[in-house]
Amino acid sequence: MSNLDSWLSRVYEARSTAESRHIYDDWAESYDADVSSGGYNYAPLAAGLCGRHVAQGDTPILDAGCGSGFIGATLASLGYANLVGVDLSEGMLRVAARKGVYRDLRRRVLGESLDFGDGTFQAIVCTGVFTPGHAPPESLNELIRVTATNGVLIFCCTEAALSGGGFRAKIDALTGAGLWTLIDTAGPVTALPRAAIQHDATFFVYRH
Repeated sequence: MSNLDSWLSRVYEARSTAESRHIYDDWAESYDADVSSGGYNYAPLAAGLCGRHVAQGDTPILDAGCGSGFIGATLASLGYANLVGVDLSEGMLRVAARKGVYRDLRRRVLGESLDFGDGTFQAIVCTGVFTPGHAPPESLNELIRVTATNGVLIFCCTEAALSGGGFRAKIDALTGAGLWTLIDTAGPVTALPRAAIQHDATFFVYRH
């Protein structure tokens, strides 16, 4: 079993937020190299959708579940200069801070309250988080709250999270309540095509 597959097995077998946090703390230093070895596909898709729907420069963007800052570094290289990141893992946040691309980094748990005002961000980017054993569907309510009117939420959901994790029902309920409108999709895409553990995900872009 590769180093990547070993970590993925631990991540997907976690049974609590605390357990997940400890695993990601331990994984933080090798995370970028490990996911790169697996052919990580989320960064280019997230960056492409940002380029299509989010103005570059000082647009305030929340990287929700930012991890090691892999996505944030990609966005920064494309000219996005006002990035804030939240993640449950202190270890991952330390690695993200070393990249020097975030204006602010905070340890927060998706699914719980976020300490940002209503409409703080013009865009939310959330990748690799809506998958079994990770953030719950209720996370979307709080992410919508902190998104500005006419702002966009760019996120991906694994097929397992959509079909059995409650995300399809939550997405449909938020749409029915008039809280957002679907404006774009991409995928499904395999997150790590060179890993033994495979998860296909679909990217969504909703306007608040």
